[in-house]
Amino acid sequence: MIDKREKERLRAAKWRSENREKAREISRRSNEKRKAENPELVRAYQLSYREKNREILGDKERQRRFGITRQEYAEMFHRQNGVCAICSQPETATRLGKVKALSVDHNHKTGSVRGLLCSDCNTGIGKLKEDRNIFLSAIQYLDEHSDKEEVVVLFNGTQKG
Repeated sequence: MIDKREKERLRAAKWRSENREKAREISRRSNEKRKAENPELVRAYQLSYREKNREILGDKERQRRFGITRQEYAEMFHRQNGVCAICSQPETATRLGKVKALSVDHNHKTGSVRGLLCSDCNTGIGKLKEDRNIFLSAIQYLDEHSDKEEVVVLFNGTQKG
């Protein structure tokens, strides 16, 4: 047998599903009133909620922005042995005292995901406008202004120098 509280909950749920726009408007007004009356309390709740649900919120944002699931991210992370696809180092950047996850690198023109990068490499690619010619020019510049005795490791694992 359904108790009084459960019966009321079901009635309210039915009303909300039948009156979606009205329910949204009531909720919006209520939230605005709560924020106006006690913004510090609302802010504290929001921070607490984000902290408790950081992984879920991150998964949803990654799905929305890049179209990849938590499982797909985990597979990419595993294929890259948990390190950056460019510098082969683990992420060291922190936010709120915790090490950040590797960034999902993607082509800004096509939207296709390329791999996982540390914050430094991801920012570097962005600062050089994802332009191959600028990268090659930067390499040439570094070659011209580096110690000639320095050993350069090529991407295929061989050494030059």
